[in-house]
Order: sequence, then C-alpha cells, then structure tokens
Amino acid sequence: MGDTRGTDPIVVEPQSQEQVGDSTGRKPRRRFLRVVRWICVSVLAIVVGAVAISTINHRWQTPRDKQAIEALIGPSHRYVEVDGHRMSVAIQGSGPRTIVLMPGLGTPEPILDFAPLARRLAEANTVVTVENFGLGLSDGTDAPRTSEAIVDETRSALSALGLNGPYVLMPHSLSGLYAMWWVTNHPDEVAAVVGVDDERYTSELAEGAPEWPGWMSTVTALGGVRDLIYLDMNTDYLGLAADYRESLGDAAEYTPEQQELYLRSYSWVLNSTMLAETAHEAENVRGVEGATLPPTMPAMSILASSSLTADPEWESSHRAAITNPSIQRVEILDGHHYLFHANASEIADMTQQFLDEHVQPR
Repeated sequence: MGDTRGTDPIVVEPQSQEQVGDSTGRKPRRRFLRVVRWICVSVLAIVVGAVAISTINHRWQTPRDKQAIEALIGPSHRYVEVDGHRMSVAIQGSGPRTIVLMPGLGTPEPILDFAPLARRLAEANTVVTVENFGLGLSDGTDAPRTSEAIVDETRSALSALGLNGPYVLMPHSLSGLYAMWWVTNHPDEVAAVVGVDDERYTSELAEGAPEWPGWMSTVTALGGVRDLIYLDMNTDYLGLAADYRESLGDAAEYTPEQQELYLRSYSWVLNSTMLAETAHEAENVRGVEGATLPPTMPAMSILASSSLTADPEWESSHRAAITNPSIQRVEILDGHHYLFHANASEIADMTQQFLDEHVQPR
C-alpha cells in the first residue's frame, strides 16, 4: 500500500437549501428570458419586414396606378405648371361657356369621379375638371391650404390653359367655400355658380369636425393606407368601398375599371397637402361665413336629400345666401352626398336649363 500520511483528506461540504434553489432556479429563468427576447426580436423583425414590403409595394404600385388612370382618362387629360408644381386637369367639349368642376375635400380622383357629369355637360359647354394639389394626379405643395391659395392656383391653371372667364363654377362639398370666396373677391371672373351639395357650414360645425392626425401622411407613405384599401375592397373591412358602390346606385355610369382605380387612388390621398387642407377648414369657413351672393349673380345649389337628413340646417344655410330669388335658387334631389354619382344626367339637364335661362354664352 502507498503511504498517504502526507496528504490531507478531501472534505465535501454539503450545499445549503438556499444555494441549491438558487442554482436550479437560475437556469429556467435564463431560458425564459431568452425565449422572451427571441419572441420580441422575431416580432420586431416581422413588423419591420412587413412595413418594408408594404412600402416597396406602394412605391412600385402607385406610379403604375397613376399611369393606368392617365390612360383611362385619355386625350382630355393634361398637366399645367402652377407655382412650380404639376396640376392635373381634364378638358372636354368646346362650347361657349366654360364650366369649372371643383372637387370636394379628399376626393381621391376628381377626374374619374366627375367623368359621367363632365361628359354630359361637355355636349354644350367647355368643361374643365381641376384636381387641386394633393388630389388625384396633381403634385403636393407646401403652400398654405387657404381658400385664397386654392382659388388662385385654380385661376392660374385656367390661365395656363388659355381659358378666360367669366366661368361657371360648379363646386362639390367643401369647394363651395372656395367658390364663395371666388365670387366675393373676383366677381367679374364668375358668370354663375351651380353647386352640387356644396358646403355652407357654420364655423361652429367646422370647428367640431374631426381632424385627421398628421401622422396619417406617414402611414400613407409607408403603404399602410393602400393595404387597408385592398383589404376593404375585398372584405368591406372599412365600409369605404361599400359606401362608394352604394352611392353609384343602379346607374352603371362608371366602368368596373374606373371604380377600381378610383378606390385605389385612396392609397395616396391622405398626404400632407390634403391633411393641411383639412386643418384649414375652420379658417376657410370663417373666411366666407355669412357671405351672400351678389344680386346679379345667377346661382343654383342642387342639394342631396341625405345631407338634409344629416344636417337640419343644410337647406336653410344655402337659402340664406340668396339675395335675388329670380336668378338664385335651391333644388333638392334624392340621393347621396356624392349626388352626381347616380344623378349625372339629371344634374346636367338641370344645369343646362339654368344656364340657358340666366347666362349668356360668350
């Protein structure tokens, strides 16, 4: 046997219960934290990837949608330069009166929207559909979205087209404010006003209107609105597509391609220019609140029955602007706020009869 006298015995001290619990509990906790971290990183990666794909798709698809719209509009479409930006317009007909179709707030594609009405009006008139900056195929702008700026931009576009006044203004919805501002400040340029459910809000109503948050323009730029519109077109998730199709009625004035491209154009309409116009609404209302029509100005407002139901003061606020009932009046048609979607023929006939009675051709 070997000699073990020079070595010390090995002593193993038992671990306390606290130490045992600490070492065995540490491993599950570490595993749990690793799993949580992995889940968070994975979710973040999925979100970033989805946003990247959405943005790339939006930037790829938008110019193609716009090219398809240009092709659908055809030779009546053109661009004019206004304050260094491109403004989209369409000109139809060659009649002695020039009718200017003015779109409502947030109308995503005004030329397609007004197409059936413009086509009928152009049978006896020169008809210009103007897409304000931020709408349709027009550029955006950083210029303030005041009534004065928007009217001056429209005037510049008409001048660039070689079309001189006086014009027959045909505003829809919010453009009623701009038409009234035009009449008040440049009456010699206006031959008549024919509003299609045009706006006559009071400042109290305008100040209570909901505002779109500014970050919606970022969501739009990243393709988020396009994704929602695609979802809505296929599932009625938002109800926007369903409401649009309901407004068309049974008239079948719009081809399936027009309808689809119109809905797709919502993908870029919530941009910073349009949102700035929304933010200026109360100010623009105050600019013409209480204004009345000049006694020599022929004017007719064609109101939608649905708007009278939604706002009991809608009709009276339009009648309050009348100063000469012999050449100024209010008419009511059964229908949606976008009255011309299903009633283009009737509106065109009413307009032509009114103009023949009260506005001499140039």
